[in-house]
Amino acid sequence: MLRNTAKASLIAGLTLVLGACSLLPAAKPVQSWTLVPEAKVISDSGSEDAFSDLRILRPQTQDLLSGSYMLVVPEGQPVSVYQGARWGASIPTLWRDYLVGSLQQDSRFSHISGDEVRVAARYELVSRLDAFQSEYRNGQPVAVIRGYLQLVEVNSRRILAERPLAVTQPAQGKDVAAVVDAFSVLMAATAADVSQWLLEVPR
Repeated sequence: MLRNTAKASLIAGLTLVLGACSLLPAAKPVQSWTLVPEAKVISDSGSEDAFSDLRILRPQTQDLLSGSYMLVVPEGQPVSVYQGARWGASIPTLWRDYLVGSLQQDSRFSHISGDEVRVAARYELVSRLDAFQSEYRNGQPVAVIRGYLQLVEVNSRRILAERPLAVTQPAQGKDVAAVVDAFSVLMAATAADVSQWLLEVPR
């Protein structure tokens, strides 16, 4: 009799737990956003293959910048994240893949690769990202990228050139889509700037 009573109590308990689980709210869907270079081939017949054999490494990052969270810094408050929104890849991977794709569409560059494919390369683009986030300024979000770039000769490990990176692009609205659009514009301008800088480095 005691065993039957215990068994009945266990079944009743499990029924209550399962019933409670069914009352929990469903998880909200997460929007995934990505940044892709425009399908526009840059051509310069006067300097064809001006830069070749470049490997682009994922940037060094810390803390939240190493993940895929879309970061936002409200005025006078610590860094936060946009709820229900993520980048389609981690920020370091997003950065690397964008630069790789952009340079591969530029005929002034050839044999461009990323560090996910271990192929021979004469040069490496090493970078550090200190900020990849939107920051509220005067009540409006601004896309912000800050970091540091180094062009390294692979065999000698000699730094051929280095420079800081600090660029911004105001968003046209406060919603996530407007912030992503601002990052899209900012990344396109940054990739063009990095390309020109690489071409001007004496090698």
